[in-house]
Amino acid sequence: MEDFDLFADDIDAVNTIVKTQESLFDTEQRLGAMLDAMPIGLLFHTQQGILYANDQACQLLHAKKSELFGRHFLDFIRENEFLEVNELLQSAFAAGQKAVEIESVISCKDRSDRLIKITTSRLPWDGTPVIQILFQDITAQKRAEQSLRKLSITDELTGAYNRRHVFYEAESYLQQDVVPPITIAMLDVDHFKSVNDTYGHALGDKVLQEITRMAHEFVPTIKNCKSAMFARIGGEEFLFLLPGPQASEEVAVADEFRRSLMRLRIPNDDGHLVSITASFGVASYQKTDKTIDKLLSRADAALYQAKENGRNQVCLAASHSPQLTE
Repeated sequence: MEDFDLFADDIDAVNTIVKTQESLFDTEQRLGAMLDAMPIGLLFHTQQGILYANDQACQLLHAKKSELFGRHFLDFIRENEFLEVNELLQSAFAAGQKAVEIESVISCKDRSDRLIKITTSRLPWDGTPVIQILFQDITAQKRAEQSLRKLSITDELTGAYNRRHVFYEAESYLQQDVVPPITIAMLDVDHFKSVNDTYGHALGDKVLQEITRMAHEFVPTIKNCKSAMFARIGGEEFLFLLPGPQASEEVAVADEFRRSLMRLRIPNDDGHLVSITASFGVASYQKTDKTIDKLLSRADAALYQAKENGRNQVCLAASHSPQLTE
């Protein structure tokens, strides 16, 4: 009968831990100063917790090295992202030395949440499996990216989407294999030149800004149209991009907003209240509309008809369609 060593498993476990500690000690001795000088956070982490943290990691997690030892990185992750980050860590333990990354949010007590980029990979150490977690604060970078994106897709004066962006979105619908119901409602402020000439361009700008403000409040109320957009396409011309409404709804949507504009009153510097009206041209997608330009041209023709008919009304780009007037 072969000898059986009752303590063999314990000895193996101890040896594994010793090897890990030796690797960690060797790394700290040779690279400690360099690791602390890194501009991103670094953790050495086992399944159980943190073995090592550099200075930047301590700053980002608002804790001393002694406080981090033995804690788990997940302790600092926002609760609703816990499972996703845990999956990332487990992937790193299982993926050898292949790096995997994710964006997440660290949430430290009495501190504002910060968006971070996390990169993890397993270290080629003998002994207990250890991963390195590299993480950096990208909150400011993300805010800058969002600001740049907003500038690129919105009109500077009003905050409405700009012409290029709304046309891009409309074209993306038209290029689908099955084009969904889609409507464009163009509007043009009636006698806008007279407003500028009479009250000045500052008040003219205020008119455009107030129209946009009202549209931003109006868009979420449009039924059966979760992706509606409002854009300024030039001068005093705007449009609603309405994916979803059926033919029976499209004119009603435009007319409801037209009536809202009639109630708008904008104070001038001398206290005089300025009122406005607008004319609307509405066109719904037809199979002949291969590009946004064709759909827009039909809406523009309907808008021209609304102005020819006396302004302050909605015209639909079809001979049989109703005209709604006050």
